Amino acid sequence: MNRVLHHASFGATLALMIAALPVRASDHGSVSKAPDCSESLIGTPLAVPSYSPDTQRRLDQDIAIAKAALEIAPDREDTHIWYGRRLDYAGRICDAVHAFSDGLKRFPNSYKLYRFRARDLTRARRFEDALLDYERALALMGDTPDSFEPDGIPNPLGLTISTYRGNIVYYHAQTSFATGDYETVVAGMSKSVEFAADFARDDMRVPAAYWTYLALRKMGQHDKARAAIAAIEPDLKLIENFTYHQAVQIMQGRLDPTVLSGNPDSTLKFAIAMEKRFAGDEAGAKALLTEIVRENPQGHWPAEAELARPDRAPS
Repeated sequence: MNRVLHHASFGATLALMIAALPVRASDHGSVSKAPDCSESLIGTPLAVPSYSPDTQRRLDQDIAIAKAALEIAPDREDTHIWYGRRLDYAGRICDAVHAFSDGLKRFPNSYKLYRFRARDLTRARRFEDALLDYERALALMGDTPDSFEPDGIPNPLGLTISTYRGNIVYYHAQTSFATGDYETVVAGMSKSVEFAADFARDDMRVPAAYWTYLALRKMGQHDKARAAIAAIEPDLKLIENFTYHQAVQIMQGRLDPTVLSGNPDSTLKFAIAMEKRFAGDEAGAKALLTEIVRENPQGHWPAEAELARPDRAPS
């Protein structure tokens, strides 16, 4: 697969992508293999998460409303998008993939449907298909003006901070971590920050630094990795990426991981596990990575990739 985000010029990148990835009628809505949400990369069982009765009731109501809207207005792109997104929020990842695929049959040139299906294909461990969907999305978006991507689960301030183009590039880069394409991780994360709105740039810088650091460390570029996170200040005024900020501070050595003992967040635990791996504590790293996967009903694909293929490289 053509890894289009290696190029420095976004305009050149886009032109190359469009030339390399023509969206043919036979491609619309197709993936190489049906997603499987039953098993992690290390063979542990996966399941739809259990929620409190109130939360489950709300999730079910949201899905019912989205399904009714779709049945009333199947000729609207947004009804397909929100039906798939509501399934995703309920943890029904494979159902969401199928919903977006159905939408693409009706709207084969929808960069938005490709963007959202790609995210769930990543969660279903169909990494190559997800990357191709992100690339299709970016090619189809072309020079369409960017716009904010509506939040289904708003942050406490009710501010939407991410855009379609920024998310497509960011998640393409993040998914590339699963395939061992670390150069694309670094290039894509850098580009995603450029697409962030001024008021949300710090929120974008933090997760971008997190994944850039991990990718550079995996490539053995340790000084560059440390430089990538050094610029993240401890007193940033963030809107929503607080957990990523804590994780980066662990990587920086500013935050003692022991103070987070008992915190179940996978982003933090993954940072700690990778620091153990980079420090040569392989037994400790594997134990924590396995714990991350087993304690999450839907697993944790970055930890699974590190356990299943620690020396992975793009094919």
